[in-house]
Amino acid sequence: MNAQKKDKKDNLGPLEQFELDYGSGLPVWIQVKNRLAYLIASGGYAPDERLPTVRALAVALDISYNTVNRAYMDLERDGYISTRQGRGTFVLDIANKTTSAMSDVVGLLADEMIQAGINAGMNDTDIIKMVKKRLSARSRL
Repeated sequence: MNAQKKDKKDNLGPLEQFELDYGSGLPVWIQVKNRLAYLIASGGYAPDERLPTVRALAVALDISYNTVNRAYMDLERDGYISTRQGRGTFVLDIANKTTSAMSDVVGLLADEMIQAGINAGMNDTDIIKMVKKRLSARSRL
């Protein structure tokens, strides 16, 4: 990452290391939404913690304001965040629905993995075999 891009990402907290994958086939707004949902569900962002503004995140990621806004609106609809007029966007306490939230996040990550496999020329059977092989290797540890 070049120095200018690094400067833009300063003060983004857990999102400072986030990189978009333009080759994944997954729309950018979904990548942003998935990453934020994961960070919220996994504790990367705490309840009531303020998220970067839509404009600041758009500048940092070098994407359209509307792209970030769409991700934020979807996260708000799904109960991850709340926008308070004039104050900012804050993480909601999802402790009561953590299992469901984590399941949603893992499902979104699985969707990304499946799409990456398809983009790499794999079919469903190949993807399933790869996952089973990885799970088997993990259980031997």
